[in-house]
Amino acid sequence: MRLWCVLVLVVAASAAPVWAQAVGTITGTVVEAASGDALEAVQVSIPGLKLGAVSDAEGRFAIPNVPAGTHELRVDLIGYDSRTVTVAVTAGETATVELRLASNTLLLDEQVVTGTAFAESPINLPYSVAVVGRQKMEEQGSPQLVDFFKNLGASHGVIGERNSWYNSDQAGAIAESVGNINLRGLGASRSLVLFNGRRQVYVPARLIGGRFVDVNTMPSIAIDRIEVLKEGASAVYGSDAVAGVANFLTRSDFTGFEVSTSRDQFAGAGDTNFGAIWGGKMGDAHAVFAAEWMGRQELLATERDWTLRPFEGGRGGWSSVGNPGLFFTPELSGSEDAGDFIAALNAAQNSLWDDVSGNEQGFLDPRCGDFGGHAEDWTCRFRYMPWDNLIEKTHHIRTFAEINGSLDSDIEYHVEGLWSQATIPDWLTTPSFPPFPFLFNGVLQVAPDHPGREAFCEQYGAMEEYAAACSGDADWYFRGRPVGNTGPGRTLHRQSRTGRLAASV
Repeated sequence: MRLWCVLVLVVAASAAPVWAQAVGTITGTVVEAASGDALEAVQVSIPGLKLGAVSDAEGRFAIPNVPAGTHELRVDLIGYDSRTVTVAVTAGETATVELRLASNTLLLDEQVVTGTAFAESPINLPYSVAVVGRQKMEEQGSPQLVDFFKNLGASHGVIGERNSWYNSDQAGAIAESVGNINLRGLGASRSLVLFNGRRQVYVPARLIGGRFVDVNTMPSIAIDRIEVLKEGASAVYGSDAVAGVANFLTRSDFTGFEVSTSRDQFAGAGDTNFGAIWGGKMGDAHAVFAAEWMGRQELLATERDWTLRPFEGGRGGWSSVGNPGLFFTPELSGSEDAGDFIAALNAAQNSLWDDVSGNEQGFLDPRCGDFGGHAEDWTCRFRYMPWDNLIEKTHHIRTFAEINGSLDSDIEYHVEGLWSQATIPDWLTTPSFPPFPFLFNGVLQVAPDHPGREAFCEQYGAMEEYAAACSGDADWYFRGRPVGNTGPGRTLHRQSRTGRLAASV
C-alpha cells in the first residue's frame, strides 16, 4: 500500500510539466473600427471551452490556460456587430490579436423617465409614467392643455373657465383665465407641474387648498409631449408632488414652420385658437420660436335657463343680504359704546328670526319681491347669478423660445424663455357686495328727517307692520347692499402676466 502511494506521487510530479506545456494564453485589444478608439467592457469568449474575459478601459484583455490548438474567439458588445475570429494557440506561448468592431443601430423599446437629478435606487421607484404626444392630443380634440387634463381619468376637479366664486372667501383673488391640473382629486396644490423637467411658477395668490401652477400660460403648439406620473412622488420631489407629477416637454428639435388653428363653437359662445412655430439652425445652435393666441367669447348666465331658477331652500345662487334689505329698530338708550351698539343690532336681527310675538325690532322692505328678491321673515334674498358670467370674454397671448447648442464636444447648453398674458376686458360682477367681513360693519343710519324715510312712511305708515317704526323718532339702521337687483352690474378690467427664464450648461 505504501509503495503504491509513492508511485502515484512520482507519476503526478512527472506529469505536471507536460500539462503546463499543453496550454497557452490569448491576449489582445478591442477597438472601434472607424475611429480606432479602445472599447471597454467587451465580452471576449471561447464558447466551446467556456473561457472568457472582459476588456479594460484601454481595450485590453487576456484569457489564460487555453488548451493548445485552434479555437473560435467570439467578441460581443451592445451597439456593435458581434465578431468571431479563429486563433491558433501554441503550448506555452501567448497569441496576440487585435479585434476591430463596427458600430450598428440597436433598436430597443422606448423607456420614458421623468425625475430629478438625484440618484435613487430603482427598487424604491416602482412608478409608471403615462406619456401622451401631440398626435394623441390632436386625436382627443384637445387644442388647449387644460382640455387634455379635463379628459384625463387620473385628474379630477380641473378648472379652466371658472367664475369668480371658485374661492368662496377670496372671490377676486385669481383671474378666470387660469387652468390647473388636479391628479387623483387630492387638490391642485398637491400636483407638481414641471416644464422641461423644472418647476414652474405658481399663481401669485394663496387659495383654498393652496397654490397651483397655471397651465394656460404654456403655448400648446410648443408642447411635444406630456409625461404624467399618476402616483405619489413626494419622497422624490417634495410635498407638492403628493398626488403625482405632470412634466411638459417642448419640441426642442423641431425644424421647419408650422401653423395651427382651431375653433370650438357652442350655443352662445366659443373658443378660437391660433398658433405658429418655427425651428431651425442659428449658427451652431438649434432654435425654436412659438407663439399662440387664444380667445374666448363671453357667455352670459341669462343664456342658460338652468342658472336663473327661483329660490329653493339649500340651493345656491341667492345671497341672504340684498337690496331691498332690512331696517332695524333696536332698543337703544343713546349711551352705548361700540360693543353694546353691535350687540343691540344683533339682538334686533335675532328678533326678526326668533320672535313670533309681534315685537320684532325691525322690518323687511315691503317691495322685496317687486325688485326680484325673495322675501323671508328675516331677510330679503338677493339673486346674484344674473351678474356673474358663466364664461368671461378672455384673450390669451403666449410665446416661447428655446436655444440648444454646444460649446465644444463636452459642454452643451440650453436656454429657454416663456412669456404669457391673459386679459379679461369686461369682467362682470354684482352691482355691489354686502359689508365685509362683518355684516354690521358699515350699516347705514336712517334719521327721522331722511327724505327716503319720510316718503316711505307717507306711503306705508298706515299699515300695521310699519306703524310703530314710522310713529317713533328713533333712528333706523339699514342692512343690505348699496345696489341690488335693479343693477346694473359692474365691469372691470383684469389682466395677468407670467414670465419664465431658465438655462442650463
